[in-house]
Amino acid sequence: MWNLTLSDEEFFELRNFISQLTGIFFPDSKRYFVESRVRPRIEFLGLKSFTDYLMYLKFSPLRKEELEILFRLITINETYFFRDELQFKVIEEAILPEIIESKPRNGFRTLRIWSAGCSTGEEAYTIAMIFLEKIKPRFPDLKVEIIGTDINTAVLEIAKRGIYKQYSMRYVPEDYIRKYFKILNGEEFHLVEEVKKLVRFTQVNLMDKFQMVMMRNFDLVLLRNVLIYFDENARREVVSMVYDSMNRGGYLVVGYSETLRNLTKAFKVVYFDKTVAYKKE
Repeated sequence: MWNLTLSDEEFFELRNFISQLTGIFFPDSKRYFVESRVRPRIEFLGLKSFTDYLMYLKFSPLRKEELEILFRLITINETYFFRDELQFKVIEEAILPEIIESKPRNGFRTLRIWSAGCSTGEEAYTIAMIFLEKIKPRFPDLKVEIIGTDINTAVLEIAKRGIYKQYSMRYVPEDYIRKYFKILNGEEFHLVEEVKKLVRFTQVNLMDKFQMVMMRNFDLVLLRNVLIYFDENARREVVSMVYDSMNRGGYLVVGYSETLRNLTKAFKVVYFDKTVAYKKE
C-alpha cells in the first residue's frame, strides 16, 4: 500500500471544497484531524491520493453518497442533555412565555422551535421535556413543533432512536430521568414516546439555500455551538438565512462562546441573567 499523506496544496483544496459546501472551515491547526479522518476512507476506496479523492467527490457517479460519508467523517458531535443549563432556564422562564403570550388566542396556539446542528438530538429533546414539564401545564392550549436538523445523517439516525448512554445524561435532573426515560441494563436510557413524538429530525445543510428556504416560521431557533466551526463569510450567510426563517418576535440563541457581533445588526440584543439572546423585531 502506498503512503498516503496530505500535502499542503491538497489540504487547502480539500478544506476549501468542504467550506464551500458546508460552511465548516478547518484552520491549519486542524490539518491532522482532516487527514486522520479521511485517510481510511481513501484507502477503503482504493484511491492513491487525497487529490484522487477530491476528484471522486466532485465527479464520481456516487458523488452524493460519498458526500454523505464525508460529512459524517468531518463533523464533530459533542452534545448532551441540558448543555449550558442557564440558557435553558432563560428559555423556559423568559423567552418561551414571552413568545407564547404574544400569540393570538384564537383556538390552539402553535410554537415552532428549530434545533439547528442538533447532532444526536439531546438539545431538541431537552426542549421537548421542558415543554412537557414546565410550559404545557401553564399553557394547556399550546401545541409545539420541534425540528432537529443536522448535515450528518448518521447522528440523525441516533437521534431518531432516542437511546442514550450515561455521558449524555449527566446533567439531567433526577425527576426528569424518572419521568421521561426507561433505563435498560443500568446503562441505556430510552426516551419515552411522549417526548420523542414532539420532535422531527431531518437533514439540512445550513449552507444550502434551497433547503434553508424551506425552513420557515420559527419562534425560537437554537444555533448553539455551530457557528464556531464556520468561517466569517459562512457565519454571516447562515445567520442571514436563519433570520429569514424566523417569525417576528422570535428569538435566536447561540452558544456561550459565540456572538453575532460584526455579523449582523438585524437582531435586537436582549440581555437576560448571565445569558444573551437575539430577537427578531
